[in-house]
Amino acid sequence: MEKPNYVLKANEGITVPKNDNPLLGKLKITVWIIIGVIILGSLLFQENLFIELSWTARVLLIVMAIGLTFSGGGYKKIPSSFEIQFYDDYLIVYREKRYINKKVSRREIDKFFYKDIKKCQFRTVTKQITIAGLEEAIRYKYNKDGSLPSKPTYHKTTEGLCYFYTTEVPEVDFVSEIERHSPIKVAIVD
Repeated sequence: MEKPNYVLKANEGITVPKNDNPLLGKLKITVWIIIGVIILGSLLFQENLFIELSWTARVLLIVMAIGLTFSGGGYKKIPSSFEIQFYDDYLIVYREKRYINKKVSRREIDKFFYKDIKKCQFRTVTKQITIAGLEEAIRYKYNKDGSLPSKPTYHKTTEGLCYFYTTEVPEVDFVSEIERHSPIKVAIVD
C-alpha cells in the first residue's frame, strides 16, 4: 500500500441527537398516533371525540404531547476523529468510525483524484469544507459486536461529494493545509 505524503489528523463536528433514548421516541410516536386517531375519528364520525375523553385523560394527553415533543429534541455537535491523507495524485478523507444513527456506525473512505475534483470550498458561516467530483466511496458498516465485515458494504466510484465541519478544531487552518499539501485551490464562500 502506498504511503501518504502527509496526513492531517483532526476532529470534525458531527451532528447527533441530544437525547438518544429509544423509549422516549416510541412513547412520542404512540402519543401522536393516539392524537391522530382522535382527529381522524372526529372527522369521520363528525363528532368531537376529544371532548368524550375524561378531563384527566385530556390533560394527560395534552401534557404528554407537549412534553414529549419538546423533551430531548434537537441535535448537538460532537467531535469525531478523521484524517485527510495526501498522496501524489489523490487524497483520501478517512473516518475510522463515523456515527450515522443510533443503530449504524461505519468506516468511511472517500478517495478523490486531484484531476477529478470539480469543486472544493470552505463555507465561512457554517465552517464546512466540501469536496465534490468523481469519488471512490468505500463504506464498512460495523457489525453489532463492533467488528468490521471483510468486504465493504458499499463500494462505488461515482460523482459525489464529501464534507466535514471544522468547528471542533478552530486552531487548524484547513484551507491552507489542503492548499499546501495538494494542487487543490479552496474557494471561500460566505
